[in-house]
Amino acid sequence: MNYSKLSKTKLFKGMEENDIERLLYGCSLVQKSFEKDEIIAFEGDECTSIGLILDGMVDIKKASASGKEYTITTLLPGDTFGEAVVFSSSNFFPAMVVAKCNTTILFIPKEAIINMSKKCERFLHNYLNILSDRILLLNSKLKESTLITLRQKICNFLLEEFKKQKSLKIKLSLSKQELAEKFNVQRPSLSRELIKMREEGLIDFWGKEIWIKNLERIEDCLYEIH
Repeated sequence: MNYSKLSKTKLFKGMEENDIERLLYGCSLVQKSFEKDEIIAFEGDECTSIGLILDGMVDIKKASASGKEYTITTLLPGDTFGEAVVFSSSNFFPAMVVAKCNTTILFIPKEAIINMSKKCERFLHNYLNILSDRILLLNSKLKESTLITLRQKICNFLLEEFKKQKSLKIKLSLSKQELAEKFNVQRPSLSRELIKMREEGLIDFWGKEIWIKNLERIEDCLYEIH
């Protein structure tokens, strides 16, 4: 077990390698590797442990009634999944978990989480912090779902990234296809709307960067009535 790598994750943040080793001693952990596009968990599968991403990336996907898949979010090394579901009265995955590339996951069972929380206040704090962040993310997703037009969704995304990156030049971590899936539209529809916004002087874009040209008008878009 690479305890140095674990100490850099959100779950074991602020803990020394020796403390992590002692904390994990006797726990029934399972480390598994997955190839690109391999399904880690199906929607509806029972969740009995949380997954900690050691290497690679994971997509959380949802299928529409027509069978088309949409990427809800992408998780990076150090992120976890299943942390809320595992303690739910209905502990079944609400979405599909898929390896975005060759990925290594450390699975930590529910019983081990309970025991480690009793033994280590720092671990409990980190776990609750992850849960709190997940709730904030869900609230953000709920806000996105109330936005009516594609332009509103784009403007909301740009404003959120502006706050995170503290720059009018937004560097995209998603491809145009992934961004279209996030907005639940086809890629050509997204491209057309971005071009319209550029022609109106709201934005400019090139490659994986979008420049906010008129911040005030972009903010106004969120409150337009349609």
